[in-house]
Amino acid sequence: MIDMANFWSSMFGWSSGKTDKFMEYLSKQRSEIWGNKEPQWIDTNKPYDLYLEIPELRAVINRRATMMSSGVPKLVDSDGNEVENHWMLDLIKKPNATQSWGDVIYSLSVNDGLFNNSFAYCPERSFGVRNMIVPLPTNKIKVKGTGKLLKQMDIEGLIESFEFWYNNEEKEDIELKDMIYLNTPDGVNLINTASRIDTLKYPLSNIKASYKKRNVLLENLSALGILSAGKSDMGGALPMTPEEKEEIQRDWAKRSKDKIVLTEADVKWTPMSYPTKDLLLFEELTESKLAIIEAYELNPNIFVQSSKYENVKQGLKMTYQDTIIPETNEMYDTITHQIGLDAEGLRLVPDFSHLPVLQTDKREQSEIAINLVDSGVADTNEARSIVGLPPKEDQEKTIQTLNGAQVTSMVTVIERVAQGLIPKESAIAIIRVSFGLSEDQAKEIVDGVTPNTMTEND
Repeated sequence: MIDMANFWSSMFGWSSGKTDKFMEYLSKQRSEIWGNKEPQWIDTNKPYDLYLEIPELRAVINRRATMMSSGVPKLVDSDGNEVENHWMLDLIKKPNATQSWGDVIYSLSVNDGLFNNSFAYCPERSFGVRNMIVPLPTNKIKVKGTGKLLKQMDIEGLIESFEFWYNNEEKEDIELKDMIYLNTPDGVNLINTASRIDTLKYPLSNIKASYKKRNVLLENLSALGILSAGKSDMGGALPMTPEEKEEIQRDWAKRSKDKIVLTEADVKWTPMSYPTKDLLLFEELTESKLAIIEAYELNPNIFVQSSKYENVKQGLKMTYQDTIIPETNEMYDTITHQIGLDAEGLRLVPDFSHLPVLQTDKREQSEIAINLVDSGVADTNEARSIVGLPPKEDQEKTIQTLNGAQVTSMVTVIERVAQGLIPKESAIAIIRVSFGLSEDQAKEIVDGVTPNTMTEND
């Protein structure tokens, strides 16, 4: 089979490197004449360009970055106690001249989403203090490796330094200790890990193709349709008379969009447009976007407008618990290690507990408390603490509602105590286990019984 991409080079023996523009022209002419039968795939070597061009990709990456940046940074010691006085807290309050800490995490997340690698300039000052952290565009960073991958216990054995290229000619060298380098593992590479965008080559290509096809249908409609004569006789269709054509065209030209053409001519309408829904372009967009969402391990319900509120709520919970919180923890752990906080026995952690979607609903808490009281697992005061209420010290003791058989059984136990056949301690244990009452409730029932230790012989 002939490689059609090199069809003209094969025919004329020309070097495509020297005749690129001409070859492109000939290839275009071939496509217009015979049609393009080869799939067209996007170039994934420029992820940022795709981020700007494809709204579905940008929506997913931005949502992920927004969720990761919603965590509140906290500095804690090895016991988990929050630290209130440290230079890191000053850095969090003012990371750089233009960004907040949330902006820094957002930028690092976007770069990670596009390149699987993200960088931040964080120069070390005197006594290990750092007072600036600036996220850098990954596509302008070059990692200078040592060439050694095996038996390296520290990052110094893998990376020598970094180059930050302002443009194609001007660059700045950055020392290893002054750069925070984060990456998402791809299972193979230790540094410069492969981007997720490479795995999304086909769905992203289909999204671009769908938008192009829709644009062509909208911009190149040409004639909307055909008005043709509806009259016919034994010989077939009868054409319109010149007068009828002129009258209809004149009326069409003069009318506004809300007016109706009125004519005595017998005509029929044949539309020239093609229904876009029959091309399934929107279905292709949906399927391709789902592939993007799955690549970033997010939940589809948080992107679909038609999702019910409860589905969106559960989708957000799952996304935070399964993806966002673990990934943000990994990011903070790497920052902790690379700027030396762990050497001081400190850790930087993200706190997501303030988010409403992660907080237990009051109604849900109340239902839990009621079930615990009804089953005898908790008393009223314990239930009050579950819903955030203070204990009620002077509350009356309440006894769980019992059915007829349970009441009969409890009376039997009390009679045995009264007859001296069962010790009070045993009766209390039986009532607690059998009827689900608290120890105080069981004691209150049994303590009022006076055992009769006299036998019939006495």
